[in-house]
Amino acid sequence: MKSGSRKDGVGSREYEVGSREYEVGSGGYGLTLAILLLAVLLFPAPSAVIAGPAAFQETPITVQEASVTYTFGQQAVFSIQATSSADITALYLYIQSAGNDRVEVTSVPVDPSPSVQATFTRDLRLFPFPPFGTVNWWWEVRDAAGHQLTTPQATFRYEDNRLNWFRRTAGPATVYSTVDDPQYMQAALDIAAVSLERISRSLNAPVPEKVDIYLYPSLADLQAALRMAGRAWMGGQARPELGVILVAVPHDGGYMAQMEQEIPHELTHLLVYRLAGPEGYRYIPAWLNEGLATANETRPDPNLDSLLERARNEGRLIPLRNLCPPFSTDPSEALLAYAESGSLVRYIRQQYGDSGIRALLQAYADGADCDGGVQRALHITLDQLERAWRADLSGMGKWMVWIADNASGLALWGMSVLLALPIALAGRPKK
Repeated sequence: MKSGSRKDGVGSREYEVGSREYEVGSGGYGLTLAILLLAVLLFPAPSAVIAGPAAFQETPITVQEASVTYTFGQQAVFSIQATSSADITALYLYIQSAGNDRVEVTSVPVDPSPSVQATFTRDLRLFPFPPFGTVNWWWEVRDAAGHQLTTPQATFRYEDNRLNWFRRTAGPATVYSTVDDPQYMQAALDIAAVSLERISRSLNAPVPEKVDIYLYPSLADLQAALRMAGRAWMGGQARPELGVILVAVPHDGGYMAQMEQEIPHELTHLLVYRLAGPEGYRYIPAWLNEGLATANETRPDPNLDSLLERARNEGRLIPLRNLCPPFSTDPSEALLAYAESGSLVRYIRQQYGDSGIRALLQAYADGADCDGGVQRALHITLDQLERAWRADLSGMGKWMVWIADNASGLALWGMSVLLALPIALAGRPKK
């Protein structure tokens, strides 16, 4: 309580702020209103406050420990230890994987007690986390007295902890390697920096703020990790929504050539994702996505050219329409699909430039189907594009492609000439 008095030429007034009791001397009714108005301005009534969740409430629930451990590709174990003044009756575990808006909520059984310990084991063989992504998790605890407590959100990175990883960072790229060799890791960083700049300029795509590159010691190790994470066969993998690429680069004398092939290939997927966006990326056909990645390799695989030429000579080329969906997981068929797609993208870039590639990506990102994207961007049909590309592979000139595209019209013209010829000859004067 605070009290005081003052003189102001109008009259004297005494007040107690604590009890809000006012005695007004002279000044009359108007002065009383003025005093009341001043009191409202100085001491406004509090605004309505809507009580929030448990964060604004005191609760007797205490969490002594909350932790998670996992074995890559096997299981993850979430643990909690909590106490309360009343019996704890319910535990809920919340899990959200990076790149997924969905939050998984699991009710964990508990015997009512003021002190509880509980665990939840997730079978990662049946319900895997995205490999090398982050996982957010937290607990909600409730007791019989109606109290509840939500623990702060925690995060862990789900990486392949079967291996010991060393790390090195430069710019937006971080390289993880199972060998602590500065030359080996710096080579990967340099190739990544040059590739990001070159490919982003070609596609006019923004460079990712962060890229994590995992160098597996062998293809067998990488494929085992992908299988354990519930992924299909492939030589490498890009997780563009996470900014992560996984490549197999053995630590031997040929690692530079392998890096110049694998790292630009997978980085292309990240940049295409940045350009098309999460929704648009789903509509980009495999021949364009993988073809760009193959064409952007700094040191292309020479085996793909010989494989393509052999398939062309034997009449085994895969129709372009069959390369719109994801490629087969059969290694031999997948390699031919990569070879064809890379060759096709190089042909498009030669004929239409980088602007043609960007127009294709934009058309598909807008939701065009496999035929519609080519029609909108290049103003030809998918079949015409395939004929032109195959003609280029065979060394046929553009006039042969024109003849093939206009074969029906030429046939009608030829028939009309043959029909008109007898009439013209019959009308000639006889000698």
